[in-house]
Amino acid sequence: MCNNALCLYLTRSVSEDETPLILSDEEMNKLGARIVKAELMGNKDLAAKLQSQLDKAHMLKDSGAQAKARKTDEKTGFQEDHEAILVRTDKSGRAWPVNIPEETLDHIGRRRKNQMIPTHVDKERIRYFQDDDNLDLKDLIRNEKMSTSEDQNKLFMRMASKFSDKTDRDYYTLDDMFVSKAAKREESGKAEERERNQAIREHQRLAACMEKCPHCFGSSELPKHLIIAIGNKVYLSLPRYQSLTEGHCLITPMQHYIAATLLDEDIWEEIQVFRKTLVKMFEAEELDCVFLETNLSIGKQYHMVYECIPLPKEVGDMAPIYFKKAIMESDEEWAMNKKLINLGSKDVRKSVSIPSSSLVMQS
Repeated sequence: MCNNALCLYLTRSVSEDETPLILSDEEMNKLGARIVKAELMGNKDLAAKLQSQLDKAHMLKDSGAQAKARKTDEKTGFQEDHEAILVRTDKSGRAWPVNIPEETLDHIGRRRKNQMIPTHVDKERIRYFQDDDNLDLKDLIRNEKMSTSEDQNKLFMRMASKFSDKTDRDYYTLDDMFVSKAAKREESGKAEERERNQAIREHQRLAACMEKCPHCFGSSELPKHLIIAIGNKVYLSLPRYQSLTEGHCLITPMQHYIAATLLDEDIWEEIQVFRKTLVKMFEAEELDCVFLETNLSIGKQYHMVYECIPLPKEVGDMAPIYFKKAIMESDEEWAMNKKLINLGSKDVRKSVSIPSSSLVMQS
C-alpha cells in the first residue's frame, strides 16, 4: 500500500497527462521514474496507465519529428533556386534563348529623358529608330517569327492610342493626357519583361511535361519492361496501349523531342538504322511495314514517337492509296495548309520545314 500523498500525486499526474502531448526527454524521464515508483508501491493499474502514456509520448515524438522533417523538406524544396537557360519556342518549334540587354534593364524603374539621335549623315539616312543600332537583320527576323497575335494586337493598340488625342479632341481631358503619358513611360522595358515571364512559364510547362513523360529514357514513368533494344540515342520498345497488330513497335529518341524535323542529324540517322533493320526482319516473315509519326500539338510538347506497324504484303501495297484518299477527304482542319506532300524517297525533314499538326506516313 502507498501513502495517500503519493497516490494522490500519481493520480493527478495521470489525469493531467490524459491529453496527448509531445513530451521532452526530461519529462519522459520523470514519467519513467513515476512508473518505477508505482511498481515499487504495488500499484500495477497506475503503472500500466503511466506506461501507456509513455508509449504514446514516444510515438507522438517520432511522428512529430517525421512531420517536422517533411515540412522542412517541403519548405526548402520551394525555396531552392533553380538556374536554367530561358528559351522561347516559336511557331515552328525552334527554341531561342531569351537575352535581356543591359540598356533595357536600365529603363525599368528609372525615368530617363529622350535623347535625340541623328538619323541622317551627309543627307543620307543611317537609321530610322533609336534602337536600330542594337538590332540587326537577324534579330528583326527572329522577333517577327517569335511574335504572336497578342503582341501584334498590343502593338496596334499602342499605335492607335498615339492619335487618340488628335481625333477625340473634344472628349480629351487633362486627366486623359496624364494617364496616356504615364502609360507611355511605363511601357519602357515591359516587352522584355513580358518575354522573360513567358519564357519562365514555358520552361515550367516543359519541365512538368518531361517529368511525367512516358517516353523520356530517364523518366520514372517509362515502362522499362517494354524496352526491346537500346541504341546510343534511340531505343526500340513495345506500345503501352493495345497493339494495332502483332509486331507493332515504337522507335523513340531518348531525349525529349516533339517532331522529327527538330531532331539532330545523328539521332535521325540512328532512327533510320532501326527502321531498315525492322524492314529486313519483317521482309523475312513476308510482311510489309508502315511507319507513322503523329504530331498533334506543338504547344503541348508531346514526345515524338516513330511507330512501326507490320502489315500483310497485299495490304501494305495498298496502304499509301488509302492514306492519300483519307487525307484528301479530310475536313477543314487542313484547309489552310497543303493537305498532302508526297515525300517519295525524300527526307521528311527536308520536305516539311515547320512541324505543325501533321501525320507522316512512310512505307
